[in-house]
Amino acid sequence: MALRVLLIAGLLATLWPGVGLAQEETDLVNLDHLIYLTEPVTIDGREMALVHIYAEYPDYEWVDAAGEGLSCVDDVARAAIVYLWQYERTGDPALLELARATLEFVRYMQAEDGAFYNFVYDRQGTINRQGSTSYRSLGWWAMRGLWALGEGVRVFDRVDPAYADVLAEAYRRTEAALAATVGDASATINIHGFELPAWLPGGEADVSAIGLLGLTAYYRARPNPETAAIITALADGIAALRLGDHATYPFGMHPVRVNAPGFWHDWGAHMTHALVEAGMALNRQDWIDSAAAEADSFLLRHLTLERFRNIGVVPDRLGQIAYGTNMLVQAYMALYRATGEPRYARYAGLAGSWYFGNNMAGVPMVDLATGRVFDGINGPVAWRVNRNSGAESTIEGLLSLIVLADEPLAVEMLGARSAGGTPSYRLLEAEDGQRVLGTPVYYAATWTGEGYVSAGRYVGLGEGQRMRLQFEIDQAGDYLLYAAHLHQAASSTAFTIRQTDSPPVIDGDLADWPDDVPTLESNTQRQFLRGAGLWQGPEVDSHAVRLLWDADRLYIAATVRDPVHDQPYTLSTAWQGDTLWFYVTATPDARTLSAKFTLAQTPDGPQVWDWIHTRFLRGAELAFTPLEGGYIYEASVPWESLGVTPQAGGRIGFEAGRGIGGNSFMDLTGRDPDVPANLLALVLATPDLAADSLVAPEVALRVRLDDGDPVLLPQTISPDSDYFWLDLVTAEPVRLEAGTHTLRYEYAGEGGSAQNPGLAKVDAFYLQPAILRRVFALPDGRQFELTYNTLTGQSTLVELAP
Repeated sequence: MALRVLLIAGLLATLWPGVGLAQEETDLVNLDHLIYLTEPVTIDGREMALVHIYAEYPDYEWVDAAGEGLSCVDDVARAAIVYLWQYERTGDPALLELARATLEFVRYMQAEDGAFYNFVYDRQGTINRQGSTSYRSLGWWAMRGLWALGEGVRVFDRVDPAYADVLAEAYRRTEAALAATVGDASATINIHGFELPAWLPGGEADVSAIGLLGLTAYYRARPNPETAAIITALADGIAALRLGDHATYPFGMHPVRVNAPGFWHDWGAHMTHALVEAGMALNRQDWIDSAAAEADSFLLRHLTLERFRNIGVVPDRLGQIAYGTNMLVQAYMALYRATGEPRYARYAGLAGSWYFGNNMAGVPMVDLATGRVFDGINGPVAWRVNRNSGAESTIEGLLSLIVLADEPLAVEMLGARSAGGTPSYRLLEAEDGQRVLGTPVYYAATWTGEGYVSAGRYVGLGEGQRMRLQFEIDQAGDYLLYAAHLHQAASSTAFTIRQTDSPPVIDGDLADWPDDVPTLESNTQRQFLRGAGLWQGPEVDSHAVRLLWDADRLYIAATVRDPVHDQPYTLSTAWQGDTLWFYVTATPDARTLSAKFTLAQTPDGPQVWDWIHTRFLRGAELAFTPLEGGYIYEASVPWESLGVTPQAGGRIGFEAGRGIGGNSFMDLTGRDPDVPANLLALVLATPDLAADSLVAPEVALRVRLDDGDPVLLPQTISPDSDYFWLDLVTAEPVRLEAGTHTLRYEYAGEGGSAQNPGLAKVDAFYLQPAILRRVFALPDGRQFELTYNTLTGQSTLVELAP
């Protein structure tokens, strides 16, 4: 304890010489600001506490979330965990009462079925039941509620067993609801050639990890086979969802979502942390090993390069928040507790040094005198620090400091500053290159459904088109060069919509549809955007769509397999019941949706709702026919209402999808249909359109660095749909001297036609040293060097000689 106090006192003296705390008062954890944000209220005769969401610089008055509410389970549940953990550190009974009050709010927000609402509008407890961040759900806020309840049972079991029983009753409702969403733990889904677990709720490893923390906390207090079974299913799924290696993307990470195997974000990404906690509770070394493998590869990049907020498929360092820092701290501290390896405690301290100024802005993000944690950093200068101090940032920072504060190995690293080493990674934006031959196509995009486009733009290179990009290297060394480019579906022909001169009658009877009209089907696990674990097979849940067109209208015949049609809603609330969703773009390369509409058989009859203009879709017709085990939608929609000018041989973007319960969604591609680039490209075919004009080209990108040999990167290699990926350009490191270097890249495909041209699409090039090395200087003058060889996977943390 004496060593810890001396270390903290030294840290404070270095960072804040004027703080002047007495040694016996020295502690990293100050709850003053969180207690200030916590407001006791009485709702329906029950005493509880809210936690106000925002507090804005410079006066830090309470601020509500506009349109959402006054307080939310997301924050209050985590505040309860802070109070519980700090009570365990200090034994302060006042903290136990704050924990009780916040847990009562969590219980108040629980629905009878175990799901949770998130926000209340006012101090009277009016629940926001319809908001997109507050509806009844088993998602983020429910899993945080479960975590708080599990921790509450664990702590109160020792001090107030009767209240622990009350919490346990609420906990078990949500555990049972969660268990019902866990699919067959032997089921897998193939996405982009990866065989992935299909049973995680909603296909979301990040949300599942929060739930896993709650399950584990409860199990430690009250072990039982039912909880152990759910822990096993979730932990097995998260552990199995780990891809890549030290040099191969995605670098050994646990992706946050099954349907986006190359995407990761730092907010709430507790997969590593949760695997370790579950592994210790159930004595499963394989889960701890999976966590350690990520911590020693992907997570180590945050320490040897720099923090980044998300990656998919190149890192983005902007928007750093305490939420992401806490994820790293908890992961490494959990591994230290599980393994006893000192390096993990030091890694946790290095991650926590972000709070004390070891960040891209060089600004301390925690004010220990007030207990405030600032809301984020959006650039490498002090004025890009968001000095507001809301509940989430404060809570996440406190969770970090609580687990760090009593471990001297971690505390001594909190004052670390970067003091040299190899350069960080470089992003070379493909669209910034000079045009050498031809005129490339420039695209604007952000979210693809599986990740983010770097800098919001990418480029498409066609036949005979070439670009050149020059860049500077400040430090000579061996580097690895990667290309962030589009893996394109290797299908042989384009999908077509047949032209008709005899439109069908919209009556729900498909007898007047030609038998040979092509059918688009959604009937496999791969086609789930989320919730594949709930699927019982195509005979129970699937849909098939046939399309015809003429100069005025698009005609739709959709056959849905669904055991029970349930649609008690109308108009803009119809999304809560059975609906079939359609998404259209005027061209496959459009930047925005031109139409988004639903077909629904409502209590008021068939309705076609336009979600872009929030009204009935103008001129649309719909008929509905029930079938045994399903139903038929037959519709006719004017092209004008779809924002499309139809042309023979032209192409549109198209998608059709539906939910099968919970937060699930399946569609034709298995991708997010709100992202225009994800839609299927369909050709408006005519009888005289030559079949060979629809054959897809073989697309490739040719890359050359300086005077090296050209490297061919095939792009038409996806077994399912288009997606961006990060591929090594050369298998071995390249030696780059300090100075100017040149990248040349061009189209290298074969085939294609006017209806189906070939374009090699590239977002950026990612350049990093092959061996990462970072030196950290401590306030007492000592220096540590962290080295990570991304070729061999070896890493070391050593103290340098004076």
